[in-house]
Amino acid sequence: MQLAKKIALTVIATSTAIPTVLNAASGDNVNVKHMYYTESDDRIDIDYTVIDVKKDFGLDYSLSLSASHDTISGGTPVWDSVSGGSSVATSDTVSGPSPCVNEAKEYTCADTRTENIIGDGFLGNKEHVYRNAEITDIRKALSASLTKRTERRDEITLGTSYSKETDYKSVEGAISYLYNLTERRNRSISVGISRQDNEAYHYRDDTWKGVDITNFQVGYTHTVSKKTVAQANFFAIKQSGVLSNPYQTIVRKFNVSLNNDPYYKYYLSTEKRPDEKEIAGLTFDVSSKIRKDTSLHGFYRIYKDDWGILSHTLSSNAFIDLGRNWTLAPMIRFYQQSEATFYKDHKSKDYTFNETDFGSSDERLGAFHSMTYSLGIKKQLNKKIRLDAFAATQKQSYGLDFQWVHAGINYSF
Repeated sequence: MQLAKKIALTVIATSTAIPTVLNAASGDNVNVKHMYYTESDDRIDIDYTVIDVKKDFGLDYSLSLSASHDTISGGTPVWDSVSGGSSVATSDTVSGPSPCVNEAKEYTCADTRTENIIGDGFLGNKEHVYRNAEITDIRKALSASLTKRTERRDEITLGTSYSKETDYKSVEGAISYLYNLTERRNRSISVGISRQDNEAYHYRDDTWKGVDITNFQVGYTHTVSKKTVAQANFFAIKQSGVLSNPYQTIVRKFNVSLNNDPYYKYYLSTEKRPDEKEIAGLTFDVSSKIRKDTSLHGFYRIYKDDWGILSHTLSSNAFIDLGRNWTLAPMIRFYQQSEATFYKDHKSKDYTFNETDFGSSDERLGAFHSMTYSLGIKKQLNKKIRLDAFAATQKQSYGLDFQWVHAGINYSF
């Protein structure tokens, strides 16, 4: 379900809007991980399983393969009619006396409803309610990347991925180049570009509509010392196509009068977003071993798009060697964003839109902040087997809480 996917992946990923393939990790290993993710207020639940395989072919080639399967269930809040009429358009219904209906119960006003209108209009908005829409889906995904190392140990990486669910399909290709600025390879520049061709199913008119995403990134990595590595990245993304989510809805206020005296009715409508979005941002990473048994990692990202959203992400995590091959990994992350120019909170006094403007009541486009806390533990059983466990919680300022846990096993061969 494309609606749930966008919610969950934003939270689970360490950072978003960064190219999928920049450089591949080396080493021969198989990693199997299972994750369970849940939201408060009877919203989304996800069971997610992924298998990663990495294999080196000599010193010059590395291959990475990944396969995942997840099931999505629960509900996501959208505007609906009290009777549930958002799912099926019925015959015209007028709430209370209306000058638009004559004695023969014929509709005499101009039909101002657009292709985005769902069902019938009401004289007041008491017939609309903001509540969860039930969803369920299964998502399957495959990805692969191949890295070639040159004589001077520069890296060229080619990547591809494919995912499919009932109402969303995605195909991605990526290429990147890592260039070492020195023979010691302590400074490098990486450039990557990816292209996604997606199709989203719009069930109300039974059509598949395209969404294209082009993603570019350039980064600089500097090994400051034996204990400290720093990295800076610039990314730019362009999305185009039908970017509106077919499951998200808004309430529009229409003047249905044929004369100069305004007469308003309220209609449920699918949300309407611009057909293009341009994004730009910067990320900064610093990792340092501050003690023999402790490493710290700091991360900052600033993101800006032309829908009016400006966001900041600041996180810090540590890796603490506890001895006996145990490693503890705590993390804290703060996120803040402004709202999109066409967003209106469903709780606000002015939550309706006019007949034609862009509009969305999707909380993820609103102004909010969140705090995430997580704790991971790793146990190296022997030279070949490592066990991982991880738990996290996130609280968003508009009242939603997330929790997710995962457990995995890594086998080196």
